[in-house]
Amino acid sequence: MDGKNGFTLVELMVVTAIVAILAAVATPAYINYVNRTKQGQAESMLMTARLEEEEHYTDYGQYAATIQCLPSFGNSCSLASAANTFGGYKFTLPTNQANTYTIQAARTIRSGVSDVVTISQSSTTPTVQNPNALGYSLFVWLFGH
Repeated sequence: MDGKNGFTLVELMVVTAIVAILAAVATPAYINYVNRTKQGQAESMLMTARLEEEEHYTDYGQYAATIQCLPSFGNSCSLASAANTFGGYKFTLPTNQANTYTIQAARTIRSGVSDVVTISQSSTTPTVQNPNALGYSLFVWLFGH
């Protein structure tokens, strides 16, 4: 090449292929990490809500009627539009009676797949309803199967 410096097309293609393979491996790992972190935050909020439900029961003799009655979610039963969404999870009280409750945190991961975490007065730790919901696959993203 008479002393000219530079890269050949083949060298550039090899480097590009290596970078693409690394990105294909790193992207799902990063997305799974982010999803697990958000789920951990939801579990933490559920534990806080559980403690607040028990405090509500101690103060009023019954569990809170809505999620907005709890201090972390508005602290006012009259606030119909109080914030009950954190980290992409929507917090609700789908099962609630004077003597029992179930608090649910739900988030849609992708079309048709939801991550749902619940806690009730009888459990000490949150329960993940669909453990496979957080599994991110590049194949699923590309081909939708």
